[in-house]
Amino acid sequence: MSIYDNPLDYELNFLSTKDCGNNTQLINDSFENESIELSKNDILTQINNNSIFFDSNSLDRYEIPHFNPIQQNKKNLLGRKKKNSGEMGKHNKYSENNMIRKLKVIIKNALLNFINSKIKDEIKLSNIIINGKNYEKERFKLLNIKQDQIIDTSVENNIKFLNTKIKDILSYEVSGNYNNYPKDFNKLLIEKLYSIENMEKITCIFEITFLECLKFFRMDEKIINDTKYKCLNGLEKNFEEIKVKLLKENDEKYVNGIINLMKNYEKIYSNKKSRKKRAKNI
Repeated sequence: MSIYDNPLDYELNFLSTKDCGNNTQLINDSFENESIELSKNDILTQINNNSIFFDSNSLDRYEIPHFNPIQQNKKNLLGRKKKNSGEMGKHNKYSENNMIRKLKVIIKNALLNFINSKIKDEIKLSNIIINGKNYEKERFKLLNIKQDQIIDTSVENNIKFLNTKIKDILSYEVSGNYNNYPKDFNKLLIEKLYSIENMEKITCIFEITFLECLKFFRMDEKIINDTKYKCLNGLEKNFEEIKVKLLKENDEKYVNGIINLMKNYEKIYSNKKSRKKRAKNI
């Protein structure tokens, strides 16, 4: 199943301080152009780290606009552009942190949709009881989670995120839009799936890390041909559609940046970690 078929009820909007998923929005909304406002801490972190998006010696290069903290006035960096000023803010959709968030949204949504399609096909029960409440089959699905893990682009937490199992990522508190579900519904449903017989096709996905899923998604040869990951078969079809879908709403430079980020995500954070270690030894 494609990520664009029977899409999840979710819209990620970084401009809000609340969870802005809309239960009636299509997953396609997550691919719309965004203008994400970063916090002062995010900006100061980039100033201090002077982060570089692509390593010119090892990665395919697509130039992504960045600010030069040495040449900019800090007051101007922290200032907010007026809506009708005609100026492009330094932290627009092309900035490194915003593209990383976009990537995480894409993979997270693809996984949710992929797993929910498996749940629909594999569970033969007409209802299940979770925390003493009865849920009919049409409600057997993992819900969108709060965006805390998505908006966090710190080096330490993202390296940890890459190596986190899918069951732990999706067990996070669900979005505040789901008023009729407990906050830990995903966690309870995942635990329930482990207790039902013959659910290996689903539970095996939960034991795979985000990085392994990303590698399978982008069709890395070593992992896509490994029988250990056969439960992910079909997930890779989404990657083939990403570029076409993004090009409908974005320019080629932005799309190439997202694709390149997908192919080099772990390398980028590894390089960031190395630079941070060197800085400590100076």
